Amino acid sequence: MKKIKIFALVLAMAMLTLAAVSCGGSVEKVTVNCTVSVSVDGETKFGPFDLPVTGDVENPPTVLQAVTEALQFNEINAEVDSNNRLSNITLDGTDYKAYADDVNIYGWIYLANGIEPETGTMAANVVNEGDVIEVQYIVTPINPEDLSADE
Repeated sequence: MKKIKIFALVLAMAMLTLAAVSCGGSVEKVTVNCTVSVSVDGETKFGPFDLPVTGDVENPPTVLQAVTEALQFNEINAEVDSNNRLSNITLDGTDYKAYADDVNIYGWIYLANGIEPETGTMAANVVNEGDVIEVQYIVTPINPEDLSADE
């Protein structure tokens, strides 16, 4: 009887160990190939650059990940702010920062396959196989009438 209890205990421990390994094991990797380019005032300053981007099933690769990896691979400085938004890219010695002054809003947008996404940021949107990502530095004039209080 004692041998059966020990055997059952060893068997139960082995099953628990195997279950823990299979559940806590590696998550399936996901790699997608995409192309990244960066333009300022309609002029391509970087790219197009083809690269594979890797994530996993639970955290697939994002547009922000693809952009930052492409730039880092090519030794181009890119900064991301605390909100996971692209805040600066240094190209040819010039910093293109996201900010606003009294006249304009300066910032980074992106197109995926020629289309601006309807919702989400670069960090929230996933890259799909074959996506062509174009990051654009844009300047948007501020209309002073939009800033005044309703009368």
